[in-house]
Amino acid sequence: MEVDLCFVMDCTGSMGSYISGAKKSIERVVDCMANMEPAVKIRIGFCGYRDHCDGFNRLQIFDFTNSPTEFKNRLSGVSATGGGDTPEDVLGGLNAAVTRMTWRNNIRVLLHIGDCPPHGRRFTNTDDSYPEGDPNGLTAEGVLGEMQSANITYFFGEITSLTKTMINEFKNIIGEFNVLDFMNTTDMEGLVEKFFDATCSAINTAITLRE
Repeated sequence: MEVDLCFVMDCTGSMGSYISGAKKSIERVVDCMANMEPAVKIRIGFCGYRDHCDGFNRLQIFDFTNSPTEFKNRLSGVSATGGGDTPEDVLGGLNAAVTRMTWRNNIRVLLHIGDCPPHGRRFTNTDDSYPEGDPNGLTAEGVLGEMQSANITYFFGEITSLTKTMINEFKNIIGEFNVLDFMNTTDMEGLVEKFFDATCSAINTAITLRE
């Protein structure tokens, strides 16, 4: 069984505690998956996104690797910084993960974690520097359509209620998908456990769907 697993994560300042917990959990997942070979072989990648005001720091992409050590070394350089208004470059992050990473295996899992929605009144009524939507012309239909065409199974880790509308809009486009509950988790140990369990559940679900 061969799996491509991509973590897509909001890496702006408000995500500090979650990034710390996620990094610890991802390292644990990587070690766990390494012990599953040769029965299950997993390539792991990462796409962190921030916002348009963050310039060259807007995206942080680590293409797939089957080396746990290499992946953990890459991940060590990820930090929570940047962001301006409430919405973030969600569509840019997802688009980069789908189109700029080298998906190869038949079982493809994308686990997206974030606390804020994309830009545009369609997704939020909060302060928004781009109320008309993504300034680069990306649309949810286009990005999620590419994801479906690539046979990538999408999971979302919900942290705050700010993403409720986004979740509903995404479901209107691609149908039902698994929403993983990361809300009301404040202690780091609990967050790591929840993140680890959710990642393992996402992999198992994707494998079942492909069988």
